[in-house]
Amino acid sequence: MKNFSEKWAVDPQLHEVELVYRTSTSNTNKPQLCSPGEVSDYLRSIWKQDRIELQEEFYVLLLNNAMRVLGWSKISSGGRTATIVDVSYVVQLAVLSNASSVIVAHNHPSGALKPSTADINLTKRIQKALQTLSISLNDHIIICRQGYYSFLDHNKIPNSYSDDE
Repeated sequence: MKNFSEKWAVDPQLHEVELVYRTSTSNTNKPQLCSPGEVSDYLRSIWKQDRIELQEEFYVLLLNNAMRVLGWSKISSGGRTATIVDVSYVVQLAVLSNASSVIVAHNHPSGALKPSTADINLTKRIQKALQTLSISLNDHIIICRQGYYSFLDHNKIPNSYSDDE
């Protein structure tokens, strides 16, 4: 009888998993986001403006250690008052992109520029999950037609922004 490792090493039903990251842009050509205002401007450049007052959506920005954008993803769309966010998916995106930090964002179709209790609790859950992997949550931005709310600006997240290259 073969031992356990010999049996499974040659099993054709098992497959190696390999993670690869490819980019066609140099780091210096990627946007650098060093303040909540810059993040808000960047989010508005990728957000479909006609949806801000229509449907709540949740985005994740993935950053390297120089605060340059590795990529972004819209991870959920909901209704007028809420959207479902799977924290494990946020963590998965961060890990697969080799992000050093993350900024999350969602909109309030109502125009309210104040986080709800659910927003605050979600932010804490995301921050805690990312921390276990030494990934920082730099900010949570709430976008509205007339402005934005930054958890960082309101001291609800420690300052992780840095302009160090």
